[in-house]
Amino acid sequence: MSTRPMNHTIDSDPIQQGTTESRLYPPSFVDRVMNAVERLPIPYGLTYLVLFVLQSIALHVLAWVEGWLAPYSFNPLILLFPMWLWGPLAIVTYLDSLSLEALSSFSPLLDTQPEAMRRLKYEFTTMPAGSVIISGVIWSGLYFIFTYLTFDSAYVTTGYGPFGTVVAIIEGLISFSVGSVVYYHSIRQLRLVDRTVRMVKQFDLFRLDPVYAFSVVTSRTSVSWVILLSLTLLIVPIQIAFVPLLVTLILQVVMAVAAFTLPLRIVNHRLASEKRRLLAELDQRVKAALARLHQCLDDNALGEVEKLNAALAGLNVERDLLARIPTWPWRAGMLSGFLSIVVLPIVLFLLQLVLGRLLGR
Repeated sequence: MSTRPMNHTIDSDPIQQGTTESRLYPPSFVDRVMNAVERLPIPYGLTYLVLFVLQSIALHVLAWVEGWLAPYSFNPLILLFPMWLWGPLAIVTYLDSLSLEALSSFSPLLDTQPEAMRRLKYEFTTMPAGSVIISGVIWSGLYFIFTYLTFDSAYVTTGYGPFGTVVAIIEGLISFSVGSVVYYHSIRQLRLVDRTVRMVKQFDLFRLDPVYAFSVVTSRTSVSWVILLSLTLLIVPIQIAFVPLLVTLILQVVMAVAAFTLPLRIVNHRLASEKRRLLAELDQRVKAALARLHQCLDDNALGEVEKLNAALAGLNVERDLLARIPTWPWRAGMLSGFLSIVVLPIVLFLLQLVLGRLLGR
């Protein structure tokens, strides 16, 4: 996994290099944590993996000592909160790196000054501190609701001890308040994508590579949500929290599809409009060529007729080329690949449901 450029080094931007007062806005505590991890001498993905493993081991040891889990046995449910703490931070770091690459590829279509481009890079890779805190508070509230609804099945039935229950609830609170930043981050970035593509004055149907740049960001943002949901369904039996998992499944699948398509809808509209404009111009040229052809036939100017036939044939070739140019801002096969991934958590949920009924749970 490649590391993203850290906020204070993006293009040697004085906005990022100066004090908090000289920045667009102060970075969130999550950005500060991620930047600290990136400054370590090992890849950030490996760092988060090590932290995930260490936290999971510590929680297993606690369960063994307290006695609600047999010594040296493994319980996948213990992996849930460590996964939702470190996994989102790795995903956010990756999406920041990806967004910078997409912005660089898309920049030839933008008529912006270097200062405006630096501001865009800062916004794409840095979350406002206050907004992240608000997001964490909201998700903490949702966590307490989920905990209340599933307390008996998640803690009492599974045999958590008193101390283990307290630790698990605190751990879950931290994971929800920090790990949920992946949703705020993704929605914020997708809004930035929408705003950025609206800055383009003219799209070129014969230069689509830059147009496809942001589809990589939107698709992988959606896929990251699907991956987190799929891993959650693999870890948590639906019998423990059927209603919360079902609601989460529905909302997250809908959000994943919306995240992939909605930010780029304006690009589709603009490309379709440009295609209609070129086809309309082509129709006028065909009309003019046919009028000249008719005039030449009336005047018996057969030498000009051959030239006009060749011109009309060339216009037909142009029409075929224009007809084949796609107006959806992603490469062929990306949509089908994305939809096949979105189906995965639905299949896992239904599989758990069927197996639970077959086994009488």
